[in-house]
Amino acid sequence: MKFNCQDFQENYRDCTNCSEGKLVVAEENKRKYILQNPSKKKVCKVRIDGCVIPSQSQRKCDYLIIVCESKSVNEQASDIYFVELKGRDLISAVEQLTQTIAYFQAEKYKFTEKVFARVVLSKVADPKSIEVDSRVIALRKLLKKFGGDFAYGSVQFEKDRI
Repeated sequence: MKFNCQDFQENYRDCTNCSEGKLVVAEENKRKYILQNPSKKKVCKVRIDGCVIPSQSQRKCDYLIIVCESKSVNEQASDIYFVELKGRDLISAVEQLTQTIAYFQAEKYKFTEKVFARVVLSKVADPKSIEVDSRVIALRKLLKKFGGDFAYGSVQFEKDRI
């Protein structure tokens, strides 16, 4: 199964919010991820934690943002962003992102689009030690396979543009 906006709109109606606005914003506890969308493509923001994945035992990220390729009925995604809004624990956020990606792979989703992972922290602790952590390295390798990357920032992240 491939990622597409229509699938999430139909199967997770209460979790999915689609728009063609210039900014797509995911926020929680004063932390904010902003995807700049000057071309006004259709973008769906999907609440993962407590909605698509309701299980308390499964670690998961907060949001999935799907950039829809076209406005046709069988639209495919061009880029997908997994977003975690976190306090200070970047490694925990990396684990949540990795497990969310694994969850969708186990659900038979095929990543044919570029896959990105983003973390917005309230405070970034020593980033140098984080870069050599095996979990961060593994996530970067996984995302590179899908043509994407991993990035993080504090309080507000708005470097991504589509």
